[in-house]
Amino acid sequence: MELEKMDGYELHYRLSQVDPEMAAKLHPHDKRKVARSLQVFEETGISHSELLSRQHAEEGGGPLGGPLKFPNPCIFWLYADQAVLDQRLDKRVDEMLAAGLLEELKDFHRRYNREKVAENCQKYQHGIFQSIGFKEFHEYLINGDQCSPETSNLLLTKGIEALKQVTKRYARKQNKWVKNRFLNRLDALCLSATESCQDACLHLS
Repeated sequence: MELEKMDGYELHYRLSQVDPEMAAKLHPHDKRKVARSLQVFEETGISHSELLSRQHAEEGGGPLGGPLKFPNPCIFWLYADQAVLDQRLDKRVDEMLAAGLLEELKDFHRRYNREKVAENCQKYQHGIFQSIGFKEFHEYLINGDQCSPETSNLLLTKGIEALKQVTKRYARKQNKWVKNRFLNRLDALCLSATESCQDACLHLS
């Protein structure tokens, strides 16, 4: 809480003094992550970048993280052909809209965001605004009630299409993460197991 109250550039400077490697990866505006890295150093006495490096170097670790929490896990991944998945995601967005997504966004916008709209100081890089489904409808929420019905419909359509595109892009990112975190490591694990068996056979012979 103390770190969150500080200016982003001051936080970033402090981080650069104790962990220049992590500071080089983070922007001063990303106060949450900068503060988190400082918190790690304050609580452990070890820089965040060094701690991550140690985790990645552990047996079972890799570029995307340390070893899994439990040994010998069984992981189920529901995979769909990309074209099929895209259709399902588009349908999901349509169902969200039919279930009242726009009304929920309008209510939130009216109650919590009116002052920031007037001051033109919305920051979509922080907090709940990072969630998919908010910034895609920014233009519609601000201008939808102040323009012609035709323009309002165009802004709404633009927001819906943007939401569908972002949702599909996020799904691709998730698939890529799963492949890199788990599937691409199977070859290395199998190779390691094969080498162990070969060593055992040589030892016995």
